[in-house]
Amino acid sequence: MTRQRAQSSAAPSRGPRLALRDQVALFESLLEGAQAGTWQWNVQTGELRVNARWAAMLGDTVEQVQPMTMQAVTDRMHPDDATYARARWREHFDGHLAHGDMENRMRHREGHWVWVRNRGQVVSRTKSGAPLWVIGTQIDISAQKELEHQLFDAAHTDRLTRLPNRAMLLQRLELSVAFLQSDPSERFALLFLDFDRFKNINDTLGHAAGDQLLVMIAERLRGALRVGDVHGGGGNAVARFGGDEFVVLLADARTPEHALRVARQLLALFAEPYQLAGQAVHSSVSIGIAMGEPDGRSAEDLLRDADIAMYEAKRAGRATAVFFDPCMHQRLKRDLAVEIALRQAIERHEFSLVYQPVIDLETGDVTAVEALLRWTHPELGEVQPTEFVPLAEETSLIVPIGEWVLRQACQHFVHWCHTLGDRAPPVLSVNMSRVQMLQADRLVAHVMAVLAETGMPANRLQLEITERELTKDPLSARALMHRLRTLGLRLAMDDFGTGGSTLTCLRDHPFDLVKIDRSLLHGIADNPDVLAVVHATVTLIENLGMASVAEGVEDAAHIGILQSIGCRYAQGFLFALPMSAQAVAEMPAMAPTPVLPPPMLQAYPVSHRLS
Repeated sequence: MTRQRAQSSAAPSRGPRLALRDQVALFESLLEGAQAGTWQWNVQTGELRVNARWAAMLGDTVEQVQPMTMQAVTDRMHPDDATYARARWREHFDGHLAHGDMENRMRHREGHWVWVRNRGQVVSRTKSGAPLWVIGTQIDISAQKELEHQLFDAAHTDRLTRLPNRAMLLQRLELSVAFLQSDPSERFALLFLDFDRFKNINDTLGHAAGDQLLVMIAERLRGALRVGDVHGGGGNAVARFGGDEFVVLLADARTPEHALRVARQLLALFAEPYQLAGQAVHSSVSIGIAMGEPDGRSAEDLLRDADIAMYEAKRAGRATAVFFDPCMHQRLKRDLAVEIALRQAIERHEFSLVYQPVIDLETGDVTAVEALLRWTHPELGEVQPTEFVPLAEETSLIVPIGEWVLRQACQHFVHWCHTLGDRAPPVLSVNMSRVQMLQADRLVAHVMAVLAETGMPANRLQLEITERELTKDPLSARALMHRLRTLGLRLAMDDFGTGGSTLTCLRDHPFDLVKIDRSLLHGIADNPDVLAVVHATVTLIENLGMASVAEGVEDAAHIGILQSIGCRYAQGFLFALPMSAQAVAEMPAMAPTPVLPPPMLQAYPVSHRLS
């Protein structure tokens, strides 16, 4: 009876083992036609059995790999995958899940890596619930992974330069920020690069040459920096951000000094010319630097800060590197507020004009008045021209603003002529901007329309062009000036001595008058060299049949010097501050100016001077 019970109690233990063998055999037969490798894993002993297809995926035969353990399989995995694989299987099977799957790389017998996908099923467990037998499949997914990699590269790589693009850079930067948050010692630097004069190269040599230049820039960046695997998140990274903008992530730059040292190396590197379209081409770089520090800034914040610093580098004269400072952000917010307000300033009648006289040093007469733009905003207050004019030029708002200035000034002048008669200023001078000159047809048409609408005498209207704008494109400027001359206008070169123009340029443009910049007058009373330069400048201008005007005269001692070297006209605070149109109408005649006069401001009523 006892023996009979023992046999009865043993029967159940043999039943499951037979069922398991049958189950495995059925499993293998079903998968044989599925082009999949199969494996059976005894979790307790670590033994692993595989079929011929499994072995063939790795360039082996069954005889070459059997007997095998799971540890041997793990040893054959890519180092980056092995630890993950062990944790993945433990997560699935120790957690009492019935099945699991995983992708990893395995070393082929010939040495390359094969991507495989494994799917396993627990078919037997111990009484305590631990997995005993796991069976599964393995398929080769290398082709799929290659396609995924190609698609990833297409989405994250710049096609022209083959550098990572903005999306990939942002992912890499977010990873660096995450590292920094977990370990404050993991500081880094972000360099935002913008290449100077790139648009000029694109416009003159063509877009194909511009593309070639971008490729050359990328090659220099790769060669200058130890660039890691941006996909894997290691080492430095270089990306094309867009257009001619590039971003460098210095993963090991722990201090500003390190970042500045690299930035200076890049400045020197890109100061060297490129051989492009058979000629040497220069395109220096402006660099903004933002340090990655444990201060809570996001990846987007750091990119914004580096970009702001880059624009500060542009303002500083280009071909330089500037660190981000929080005050820059405040200035940018101010610029944005000014730009938004600027778009509505004309409609809200916030602009006004003031006028500064040009004086004949021999007679003391006013020979012209120059129209100067002023802006009073109800909330921002008095906004200086040095602040809003550059913004207006960047946004092309200077075109409608300049058109308003010309029309308003001509209306004032015609009113003076009607009310003052012969006492009206002989000439009205109005400044032209670079953007207006680029839109030559619109400028000429507007001048003609204003002359017709206001009745402004063309021969009493003078347009001023700064020397800097003239030298940027002399041929186009000369063509525009000749068109304006045919309308009967007068033309003046403003700020002479600041733009590096050549004598030929001065000779070949039809100016009536040249205004010598105040910077040339500095030191004229006590420096013989300065006096010699100004004397030669005045002589040149007068010999070319043009009149010379000294700008920014504030010292009475300068008047005698200017007269002695042949400069007949002057303009500056010494004679009058800019004044309203009404003040011009009430302006008294000025007394003749002696060679060594007393300060003329004493003879000029304060009530007629406006700041």
